[in-house]
Amino acid sequence: MTEWNQTGGDPHNSGLRRDLEGPSRVTEAWTTDLGGVPGSPVLDRETVYVGTSRGNGHALEAETGRRRWTVETTAAADATPVVTRDRLYLGTGDGTVRALDPATGEREWEAELPDDLESDLAFSDGRLYAGHATGLSALEADTGTLVWTSETESPVVGCPAIADGRDVDRNRSPRSRLSEPMDSDRRSDSMTADPVDDYGGDSAGRWVDERVFAGTAGGTIVALEAESGADVWTAPTAGAVAAGPTVADDRLYVCDDAGTMLSLDAVTGRTWFTYEIRDSFTTSPTVLAAAETTFVGAADGYLHVTDTTVGRRKLRGWLFSRKGVELDGPIRSRPVVVGDVLCVGDSSGSLYGIDVDDCEPRWHVRADDAIAGTPAVAPGRLVVGSDDGRLRCLEWETDDRGF
Repeated sequence: MTEWNQTGGDPHNSGLRRDLEGPSRVTEAWTTDLGGVPGSPVLDRETVYVGTSRGNGHALEAETGRRRWTVETTAAADATPVVTRDRLYLGTGDGTVRALDPATGEREWEAELPDDLESDLAFSDGRLYAGHATGLSALEADTGTLVWTSETESPVVGCPAIADGRDVDRNRSPRSRLSEPMDSDRRSDSMTADPVDDYGGDSAGRWVDERVFAGTAGGTIVALEAESGADVWTAPTAGAVAAGPTVADDRLYVCDDAGTMLSLDAVTGRTWFTYEIRDSFTTSPTVLAAAETTFVGAADGYLHVTDTTVGRRKLRGWLFSRKGVELDGPIRSRPVVVGDVLCVGDSSGSLYGIDVDDCEPRWHVRADDAIAGTPAVAPGRLVVGSDDGRLRCLEWETDDRGF
């Protein structure tokens, strides 16, 4: 797969393209003014798709930045869209989801959510998932038909993450003695009737159906059956969820504005560990499971770096452990990993390339205003927006070819 087709690049909201060669040195290929603050872009083959706060959706040539088409919307369209080979899905703040022809921008269908859109769109297995002011809804991607809605006590924020239970069970970690279960509401509807193990699953590891994980402004993580929207488990957070959860192997990682990062068992909702800071977390975590490392941005201007075992700081200082990499300003841009390089922007307009192994800077680019969106990634290319309404493309030499 060479495209970055939704928030975080995949249904897990992982923020990873480890299969690509990382950028050791970058140059600016192009920049374009969109006339409104852009959301996070997506990439498919030779086209960049992005919406803006002004109520526009744009398709641009990935190589040059030239506009292929623009559509006007009735409300802000800065939620991250989803692109597939056949359609572009664009959501707007008034709760409208549109399916467009990616080549022309012509509308194929339009659907109304139960309330105003509050999250980015997510896509998996022929369905779209959208968080809104009163819950989470699933739509058939081919027709826009509403499949189900699960109501929540407060708006769903960030972006939902979707995981297949077969992958989760296959990669399950051993139980940690430091983990303590949180109070959570768990149902056995998605489990089999076989004996239940310590994880809340069946003894043969037969959880096979997809689940959708979402966070709310009221401080709750919900796990739902993707097929029906039925509740599986619910877990509390210390504050409003800052951005969408991330699935990595058998874990769910989520951060809140009270300064707490949680690592939860994706099957049961039990807590593996918590990591706390004295400021607000602002992004989804990006997790390198093989390297046992988690990266997450915060309002204190640090890219926090922890392990995935017990949530301890990974970087060492002269006397004490370091909480992470200090940037030039608060971080609102979700970190993404390309090969062995982590790319992240901050509110000062700086975009950084940081080595994922030693966390040392490799390169630094300045924009004219804050970088808030998640970069989209393709071989030799990274596209990101800034608050001055501009979208810019950075490129580097790579052995990979095409999109």
